[in-house]
Amino acid sequence: MTPIPFRVSVRLVLAVLAATAVPAGADAEGRPAQVNRPAAAYAGAATKQAYAGDIYLLRGFADIFSRGLDELGAKLVEHGIDVKVIGHGAWESAASTIIANQKRHGRKPVVLIGHSLGANAAILVAERLRARNIEVQYLVTFAATAPEPVPGNVEKVANYYFATHGWGEKLVGAAGFHGALDNKDYSESPNIGHFNIEKQANIHQEVIRNVLRIIRPGKGTAKS
Repeated sequence: MTPIPFRVSVRLVLAVLAATAVPAGADAEGRPAQVNRPAAAYAGAATKQAYAGDIYLLRGFADIFSRGLDELGAKLVEHGIDVKVIGHGAWESAASTIIANQKRHGRKPVVLIGHSLGANAAILVAERLRARNIEVQYLVTFAATAPEPVPGNVEKVANYYFATHGWGEKLVGAAGFHGALDNKDYSESPNIGHFNIEKQANIHQEVIRNVLRIIRPGKGTAKS
């Protein structure tokens, strides 16, 4: 019997998982996905800050494999940044909320961060915002599984992926994309793969630095 290549076999596994997934917008127990479901470290004053923009972190399959995003979100909260951590199935609700916020408060920075299926969904949010002429200042994708091209309203993209020895696709820009796109290949990084790329402390530090160049609590867009 011919062996199944690793990348193909992982695709098959996740395809089976997806086939048995809970409905879009639901959590692992089938309950409606909760926006900004905090880890313990989320308790703080970040949500009391004046509206400075929208930051969404989108988890992957069934909210199980993307807990590094909870850690990253908690670190951002410690810096006074209000974040929302959601399941990938709730991406349409996130897009609608961002559109409403931008209409209510005027144009503010938008940051989208996603892992696995959540990375795919982050790009879908960006595309929905493009249709409303809303820019995304920073898009971060960890091990996107089947990403759409990055739409032209995105200014800066950091994509952490695996060309080999892992699972996560390279991103390309859609027609009209003129932003900065950095595909960061972690293929040869020991002990880093699809299910822990979003948990790496050094990457968290890099992402946080970039977010703080864009958003300051209560002040909107920061000047770098």
